[in-house]
Amino acid sequence: MAGKVIKNGLRWLVICIIVFLISIFLHECGHGLANHLRGISCSTGFNRVGDIYKYPKDVDFRATYRNASESLLDFGVPITLLLASAGTFCACRLHGWSQKISWPIAVTNSMLRLIPCIYVLFVPLFTGNVWKEDEYETGQYLAQLVGCSALAYLPAFVSVLISIVCLFFLLHKGKQKMSRWMIAGYALVTLLGYDLSLYIANWLDDFIRINW
Repeated sequence: MAGKVIKNGLRWLVICIIVFLISIFLHECGHGLANHLRGISCSTGFNRVGDIYKYPKDVDFRATYRNASESLLDFGVPITLLLASAGTFCACRLHGWSQKISWPIAVTNSMLRLIPCIYVLFVPLFTGNVWKEDEYETGQYLAQLVGCSALAYLPAFVSVLISIVCLFFLLHKGKQKMSRWMIAGYALVTLLGYDLSLYIANWLDDFIRINW
């Protein structure tokens, strides 16, 4: 019994890491596509956007890109939230292999926006410092554009809300087949997969880039 639990946990960990990495890459490609449509040359990888033909290890990685004009046109976050929402819908409604494939897509993409945006919303409250993520930068630009500082954290709040709703439906569905202990175990393994995938993504970022 213990061997089966360990085997299932390791299998879920590997699946999560793979899907996390693919989802992060698609998220970064969303940034690249938006920049390309705006006429801004850049390179994207597994974690960071920078100057075209440059790598994060280069000293001048963002020498030009940091001066690019801000815009609300960005597909990075929408792609992740779309994958989370579509994956949740399929995981709750479909059956068989389609449902099994949808579960890791829904869980990982929900976590990819939930965790960073929780930092965006709560780090300033406890430390007075700003935690920069895509949603924060979009919120800052939106606040300046409209002239209302209250909008600065709206994108982060929306991402948290959508992610929590997705996870709520997934948890409700999971309770029909798994015990609370199993759900808690899978949650811990997912968090481990999240941390490991970010470490791997940072490493891959210095080797695999797309130039837009």
